Amino acid sequence: MIKYWFVNILLFFSFFVKGQNTLTLQEAIGIALEQNYGIQIVKLEQLADAAQVYKSNAGIGPTVDWNVGLNLGGNNVNQKFTDGRIINRWGRTINPSTNLSVGITLFDGGRMNATFDRLGLLSEFGMEESKLMIQSTVVQIMEVYYDINRQKSTLNYLNTIIKYYQEQVKITEERWKVGKGSKLDFLQSQINLNAQLSEMAIAENNLKNAKITLNGLLNRSPNEVYDIENVQTSANVYQLETLANLAKTKNRDILLLQKARQISLKQEEQFEADRKPTISLNGSLGYNFNSSTAGFLVSNSNVFSSVGIASRWNLYDGNHRKNQIAISKINTQIIEKQQANLDAQILTDLTLAFNQYRSDEELLAFEEQNKLLAEENLSIALEKFRLGGSSILELNEAQRGLDTALNRLVNAEYNIKISELELLLLSGGLVD
Repeated sequence: MIKYWFVNILLFFSFFVKGQNTLTLQEAIGIALEQNYGIQIVKLEQLADAAQVYKSNAGIGPTVDWNVGLNLGGNNVNQKFTDGRIINRWGRTINPSTNLSVGITLFDGGRMNATFDRLGLLSEFGMEESKLMIQSTVVQIMEVYYDINRQKSTLNYLNTIIKYYQEQVKITEERWKVGKGSKLDFLQSQINLNAQLSEMAIAENNLKNAKITLNGLLNRSPNEVYDIENVQTSANVYQLETLANLAKTKNRDILLLQKARQISLKQEEQFEADRKPTISLNGSLGYNFNSSTAGFLVSNSNVFSSVGIASRWNLYDGNHRKNQIAISKINTQIIEKQQANLDAQILTDLTLAFNQYRSDEELLAFEEQNKLLAEENLSIALEKFRLGGSSILELNEAQRGLDTALNRLVNAEYNIKISELELLLLSGGLVD
């Protein structure tokens, strides 16, 4: 009689898993937001972008400089006077000085304000990029989590199928031993059971690998042991028009392009400001002292101050500024075309995803019904075979029918969750 040690090990493993820590989908996402390296990097980049937003980085506000200097020198004085006197001596000079200067730009055509606004938009652009990265990670986690659920469901239905094949082996063995059946039927039953055990081994490895993949996304040890919650497959009701309207204000790719357009417009303002004059206010307060041991003047000191207004207006620069403005306007037009193309593409992809979701709803309903029919069909076929009213070929066909129905149902449950995930991703309803 065939030994079922492998089946018993798998059943024990299934029992053991139930006692493990259960990792919910929300917990998995929360761990990733804290520990995923990619998200940590993009958060630091966001902080760096935000740190760039301050007024002096745009040239707004006064600048104050304190200048200090000390000059030391030596000189030789060689003088002859008309009265016959001669002076010939070496001396040194000391000249310390200090001054405080203040400068502030009063008007630059609006360039400073445009630059400051652009810095703020660049920070917001970085924030949108970080949300896009978070969204991508969340999608990966959900896909792997759903795949783990699919592999668990596959193991469950294989356990169900194997019980029928074990029953078939038991019946054919009893018949063969009492002389009422063929050994060929018994051997074929064992072959069929072994094939299912092989499928179970593959599914078990797939489940293990899926869990390792999720551990990697969560930045945990590959050997971290856990179980997951069963994912509910009840279909939610969505309206295409509602999703399309939501995508216009929530889709991350659209929001990113909107920020890029605003940044480009501010770039235009900066170049336009260069056409206008710059007016600045300057002031200084200083002290100067000079001491010399050679010459007629022993020391000299003075305190000075000054206030002035300066203006600069570039009248011609070889059309450089004009060309920069033209290029900036072209870049803005490019972004606007990209945005229009993305809007159309999102609507197309959203419509396709919506139709796929509706189709998956129908398929799920069909497969749930087929499962019930296949179970009833196999139950009847097994009873007839037990009573000798049917052949092993008919029983095998009924068993394959249930195997196919359960496999299709598991895939249908997985597909509808992936379709729903695609809807949420395109509409922007996945990450706030």
